[in-house]
Amino acid sequence: MTLLHICCNYSTTDVFVRLFSELAQAGVDQRVYVPEKRASRMGRNLPQDGLYPVQYSRIVRPWDTLFYYTKARRAAPDVVRSFGLADTGLIHAHTLFTDGGIAYRLHKRYGIPFVVSVRFTDLEYFYRYMPHLRGHALRILKAARRVVFLSPAYRQRLLERYVPASLRDEFQAKSVVIPNGIDPEWFQGAAPRSWEPDQPLVIAFAGSLEKRKQPLLAADGVLALQEMPHDFVVSLRMAGSGPLEGALRAHPMVTLVGRLQGVQAMCDFYDGCHLFLLPSKAETFGMVYVEAMSRGLPVLYTRGQGFDGQFAEGEAGFAVEPNDPAGIARAALDALYQYGERSARCIELAATLQSDKIVSRMAALYHTVQEEVRA
Repeated sequence: MTLLHICCNYSTTDVFVRLFSELAQAGVDQRVYVPEKRASRMGRNLPQDGLYPVQYSRIVRPWDTLFYYTKARRAAPDVVRSFGLADTGLIHAHTLFTDGGIAYRLHKRYGIPFVVSVRFTDLEYFYRYMPHLRGHALRILKAARRVVFLSPAYRQRLLERYVPASLRDEFQAKSVVIPNGIDPEWFQGAAPRSWEPDQPLVIAFAGSLEKRKQPLLAADGVLALQEMPHDFVVSLRMAGSGPLEGALRAHPMVTLVGRLQGVQAMCDFYDGCHLFLLPSKAETFGMVYVEAMSRGLPVLYTRGQGFDGQFAEGEAGFAVEPNDPAGIARAALDALYQYGERSARCIELAATLQSDKIVSRMAALYHTVQEEVRA
C-alpha cells in the first residue's frame, strides 16, 4: 500500500524533503500532494533522483482564509485526479486544519485511514483566531488514527485547552510525540565542553534578530547574570540578522557575528561558546536547541514552547519564562552546575534525535496503523 502525504508547507522548509527522502530510502512507498497558493513556490524542494513523486497544485485561493471549507472541497477531488486512491492505504496530513481538513474529507468519502500532525500554526493561529472551526478540528482529531506532535508542550496545550475532558484519555492514548530529526553531520568532531568558574563564560544565541525570538530579552538576561556576585566575565555572542541589529549593537553584553551559513560554520560558532540561550516566544519544535546540544552546549529554552518537555528539566538545560531576565540569569547558573557532565549528556540526548532514528519511529507509526486497519 502507498502512503499519501498532504503537506501544505512542503515548499517553505527543507524539513519535509529530508524526512520524505529518508523514508523513501527506508523503503516507504509514498507520494506527496502539495496544495499551494503562490506561483513562486510551485515546484520547490523536488527530491533528488525522483525518490518519491510530488504533485503541486495551485488550488488555494486568497478567500480561503475566510471561507475555510472551500479549500478542502476543491482539494479533495484534485487529489483523486492527481494520484488516484486505489492503492492508497494511509494518509498523513501534516497540519491539523489545512491538510487535516482535506484528509478528513477523503476519509469520509473513501474510508482511507489517516494520521494528522498538530503544528504551531494550528495552535497559535487557527485555534486562537478561528474559534468557529474548533468543532471541525475536534471531528478531524476523533477520526484520525494517530495524532502526531513535535513536542510534549504542544500536546499538553491541545489536550488541556481544546479537548473536552470526556475525550482527553482517548486522545492521549492515540497521540504520539515525534520531533524533527537532526542531521548526523552536526556530531562530527563533537566533544563535551569544559568550563571552570575562573574562566570567561560565553553564551550563544542563534536565530533571527526579531521581536518574536526575543534577542533583547536574552541580552538583558546575560546582563543580569553579569551583575550577580561571581568571579567570571560573561558575554553574549549572537549569530543571525534582523531588524533589531541596531538595538543589539548598542547593548553592552552583545557581540554580533552576523548570519552564518552551513553546518560547519554553526558548529564552529557553538564550539566557541558554553551555553545556548533562545527565549523565543514562537518555536514549533526548536531544532536550533538540538543543534547546540549536539556540540555539547546546555540550553536555556522558553517554558511552554516547542522544545519544552522534550527532555526532563535539568537534563539538557532549563526552561525560562519569556519575560524574566533575572530568571534567565538564575537558569544559566543552574546550567553551569556539574557543567562537564551536563555537556556530555547534551550530546548523548541530541543523538537520540538523529534523523535515522526519527525516520524509524515515523515508519513504525505508519506500519502500526496499517496493521490495525488490516486487523
